Amino acid sequence: MKNDIHFWAATLVRGVLALLVGSAVLVIPDMATTLLLLPFAVAISILCLAAYGMIDSAIIFITSFMAASPRVRIALCLQGIMGSLVGILLFFVVFDKVRLHWFLYLIGLQALCTAVAEWIVARHAFTEGASRWNYAAAVIALLCGCVYTVGAAKFGSDLLPRTVALLVFGYLIAFGMAECITAARMLYADREAALIGAVCEA
Repeated sequence: MKNDIHFWAATLVRGVLALLVGSAVLVIPDMATTLLLLPFAVAISILCLAAYGMIDSAIIFITSFMAASPRVRIALCLQGIMGSLVGILLFFVVFDKVRLHWFLYLIGLQALCTAVAEWIVARHAFTEGASRWNYAAAVIALLCGCVYTVGAAKFGSDLLPRTVALLVFGYLIAFGMAECITAARMLYADREAALIGAVCEA
């Protein structure tokens, strides 16, 4: 139970982090409309997303030690390591060569991973209501992953930086809200289970 609470608390932190980075949608797209500020908008976007990816991956790596299943631990550990490596690569190796629309592929991958995670949670949900919620979240994440991946492949290089920034940071806001809601709901469910357990023991 303690590890479960810590896992969902870490998920809540991931959601808040995504919301903070996603709030840049209010500033960066406006910078991208000005020709003089366009290079700065692209550079800031790449730096923000690389930093977000590294911090988020570090949190995922930490949560790998809280999972009960060895397979889940390995999967989370690998996801955290790969995300950190991508962030380091963006920061120090290919920063000047990165194209903003590349992040649409990363968003698609993250959405697909989220869909798988929500599907697994749904299969192990304690109540039918929670199971339906997680299945719905899995379907939405799967659709988002497909749309972003296909959109990046077909239209990515033709999209304006402002449009890409809106798509990227808009997704982060939606992802952050979903993570916060899911984590809060699961933390509440754990609290209720703990109270029921305490009453039964008494």
